[in-house]
Amino acid sequence: MPSQTSEPGGPPPACPACGEAVPDGASFCPDCGADLDGAAGPAYCADCGAAFDDDDRFCSNCGASRSGGESAASERSSGRSKRSDDRSTSRSTSSPDESERAFRRRVQDHLDAGWDIEQDAGDRVILVDRGIGSVGVHVLLFLFTSGIGNLLYGWWHYSKLAERRRLVRGDETRARLPSSVESGGTVETVSAYLLSGLLLLIGGWIAFLSFESGTPPVALVGLAFALLGAGAAPAVRRRLGRRHGLTDFGRQRTVDHRVVRPPESVDESCVVCGEAFERGLVRRRRDETVVAGVPVRTHAIRHNHYCADCARSELFGDRVGAPSLDEVTGEAGEATDSRFADEGSETDAADEDTTVDAADGDATDAAATDSVREATDSTE
Repeated sequence: MPSQTSEPGGPPPACPACGEAVPDGASFCPDCGADLDGAAGPAYCADCGAAFDDDDRFCSNCGASRSGGESAASERSSGRSKRSDDRSTSRSTSSPDESERAFRRRVQDHLDAGWDIEQDAGDRVILVDRGIGSVGVHVLLFLFTSGIGNLLYGWWHYSKLAERRRLVRGDETRARLPSSVESGGTVETVSAYLLSGLLLLIGGWIAFLSFESGTPPVALVGLAFALLGAGAAPAVRRRLGRRHGLTDFGRQRTVDHRVVRPPESVDESCVVCGEAFERGLVRRRRDETVVAGVPVRTHAIRHNHYCADCARSELFGDRVGAPSLDEVTGEAGEATDSRFADEGSETDAADEDTTVDAADGDATDAAATDSVREATDSTE
């Protein structure tokens, strides 16, 4: 539509660009080619979106000025673009202080804690934790639902309870265990004890029936169920995890090292420098009585905590071939443990011991460890 309309009997409309007269209904100036429709202003209100009539100077819905609509919209658009530019500028100027190696080590800490990589974009990593549920719950469900409950339980855990975590290079996201691991400890323990009790009950029932019917071979089956039930108990599994050789009997004193790294938290400070640390080493001394290599009584457990720097300097000194700082904090895997086994025992006499009683020792041994036995002294 033209930008200006002439009333009947009035002068013809003029071009707003060159001032020449233009015919009624023209969309372009025949003299200079100016767009006469664009000069008429916006067709819709920039504030409320209502349509303008041809002769409207203000919006009939909200009262906003028609001539100021484009300028207001352009101001808002420029403001949005400016804020976007400011955000992009701030992101570009705030370059991450974390090195690539430190970021990858933090990612590896999450992988060691049980996470899996779902997407890796270099300086951004998306982690996911998927599982199929507790083994003990699966066993119980199989006994009572013949596998149908296992399928539903596993599908629910894998698809609905999957947890995701986003790591960005330069952020302060610390490594932690997946929620399924943190919250599943109690369920796992209870289900393990229920499974142990059920197997013991089945084994005892089979043994009783075998003795009543006079069939000793069947009693062996009941004994096997009873042994499986005893081995499923968490307390028994912890002791089996600390077992010695089958030929070991009597009192045994052992020393081993355990690498400490996130997400495991350390409440004790370093025994050398007194500083708190996240990565380092724990030296553990155990005094136990064993039967066929299985600890049956724990007399004492002592721990020494070392930060990574002090672990290297105090345990290995400045000798040639001593493990590097990364090896002390566990990045070298099995090589670290073997080096500890060969060299670490020479500094046992210089340590300050922290003693915990036997009841606390069993709980301590339940943690995941990368350890190797250094020395074993047998006493009769």
